Amino acid sequence: MVMDITFQTVKQLFLCISALCLTLYCAHLKAYDEIQIYDMSINKPGQLVLEMHSNYVIDGRKNPDYTGALPPDGNLAFTSEFSYGLTRYIELGIYVPMSINTLSGASYEDNTKFRLKLLNADNLNLFYGVNTELGLVPKRYSEQFVGMEIRPIIGHYTGEWLVSLNPSLEIDLTGNNQIPGLSPGLKVTRQVINNVHIGVEHYADFGGFNRFLPGHEQDHTTYLVTDISKDNYRFHVGVGHGWTAASDAWMLKLILGGIPLGELINPNRW
Repeated sequence: MVMDITFQTVKQLFLCISALCLTLYCAHLKAYDEIQIYDMSINKPGQLVLEMHSNYVIDGRKNPDYTGALPPDGNLAFTSEFSYGLTRYIELGIYVPMSINTLSGASYEDNTKFRLKLLNADNLNLFYGVNTELGLVPKRYSEQFVGMEIRPIIGHYTGEWLVSLNPSLEIDLTGNNQIPGLSPGLKVTRQVINNVHIGVEHYADFGGFNRFLPGHEQDHTTYLVTDISKDNYRFHVGVGHGWTAASDAWMLKLILGGIPLGELINPNRW
């Protein structure tokens, strides 16, 4: 039997995530980033949207990569992303990240990050674009204070299958080395029932273009993911496993997206 996802289901998912947000807020918890593959999604002109990201390192690296770094093990991340459709092909975004280390109890309010996305999704058989992000990065996550990401987006969507590639370039804008690093991501999902896709995402970090890292020093993490969508709303959950010593062994991530802010603040809507 084919199942359809109702607005009531989406509402319940939203309330669950909202409860998590409230818990984080009341406990003064913080979060730091988002883990996702960009696809053909883009806001309509004039559309203001909230997307909420949460991820948790269930079993991660326990030693710092450099002096002042925060080991990932036990980190709980939460990021609110506000995005605005400027035109049919241009979207602006801002991240408000926070985090907590559940092992030490230490909490952090992290620096804001801005993004600009250019995307042509007129033909879903071949959508393409680029997403650029710029932000200040805390010492506990990077040795350099200012970071930039250039993320090309190219993919294919049929309604049944989605394939999207993001061959991202990571650039430190401070320090002595501004050589980009290659951090590609790939997503492949298939619709199994109405509005539900299941598949895999793979994230890698090969290191700088001047010298790729040896295989055991590269980060390779694969997620089993599920996407549930209804109208503009999207719920995403993924469980990830790292394959190298440079990767975290087990990760969990959640995303609730497509929330129109006008509806969010309207009490009659809920």
